[in-house]
Order: sequence, then C-alpha cells, then structure tokens
Amino acid sequence: MRKKLDKTDAVTEKHGIPIYASNPSIPAETEIKKGKRARIGTETKGLVVDNGTGEILGHGGAMVYEWEEVDKERFVKLYFSGLKQAAGLSKAGLAMFELVYSLVRERHGQDTVPLDVHSSQMKKTTYYDGLRELLEKEFLFRSQNPGLFFVNIRFMFNGDRLAFVKGYKLKGADARQAELPLEEAPKIAAE
Repeated sequence: MRKKLDKTDAVTEKHGIPIYASNPSIPAETEIKKGKRARIGTETKGLVVDNGTGEILGHGGAMVYEWEEVDKERFVKLYFSGLKQAAGLSKAGLAMFELVYSLVRERHGQDTVPLDVHSSQMKKTTYYDGLRELLEKEFLFRSQNPGLFFVNIRFMFNGDRLAFVKGYKLKGADARQAELPLEEAPKIAAE
C-alpha cells in the first residue's frame, strides 16, 4: 500500500477530510532531491509513476513491451481506463477525475484546481461522491479556500507517455529464484 501523507500539516478538518494551507504533496526544501516513484494500487495491481518524467516504471522480473503512438483523444481514454483499474475508482470517482484532469491540462504550472458543483454539469450526488473519493484516495487535497483544491502532483501529470503492464507469476513460486553459486576463477600464475 502507498504511504499516506502526513496530516499534521493540516490546518483543520471538514467531514473527516483534512484542510491544508499549502499543497502537502509538494516535497519540502529539506527533502533529498532524488528520483522518486509514486505508486497507486496494491501488491497485485497498480501504477508506478516516475515523478521526473511521468514514465510508468517497474522493477524485477522479465518484461516485454511495445510502444504505440496514439492521438491525444485515445491517450486520454487509455489513461483514464488504466487509472480506473489501478486505483479502483468508482464511476463517480472516474467522472470527477476526468473533470480534474481536464482542468489540470488547462492550468499549466499550477497545483490547484477550482471545483464547483454547479459548473461541473454533473449530478450533485455524482459530484460529491466523486470528490470525496478523490479526497480520500489523496488525488486531491482540500485547501482553506472553499472550491479550490490542491492537486497531488505525484499522481496528476501532463506527461505524454504511459504504459500498462500486466504481470504473470508462476503458481507456487512464492520465493525468489535461488541464486547460482559463483565459482572462484582459477588463479593464473604470473610469468
């Protein structure tokens, strides 16, 4: 499971959801600036995103892949589909995510999105259920300004590459493959 963000930076709470004065997904100046990966999902399925390039990454095991070039419309549909599976978003959560994603793409360089039930053109129940889901899964964070939400920069990105990986594990292969013993190289006498 992914690590929850520290809620001690929260100013207050509303309906059990923390309210922040600044975006809690932005690393502090004192944090080590090394490549980090953000992960959505569980041990068996999920999404790993390189925060530097937006590329989907994984490690261990053998991997076969093929890149396909697609237009923007198909790219967005693929992104939403993969995200729905990896993050387990409901229909309401996915609808709200689509709205937030379109706002993020329009607001380059900003880590906030303005959200309003009336301008969303969604049913109120869909809007509020989806918003609550994105807040609980920490895709969004409530700010002190009503209607303005911080975007989790670890999971919302404007990248142009994405990959879906489905892995296969041999039944009964719970342990890692045993390493082969290394033989010492024969010593060669100096002439």
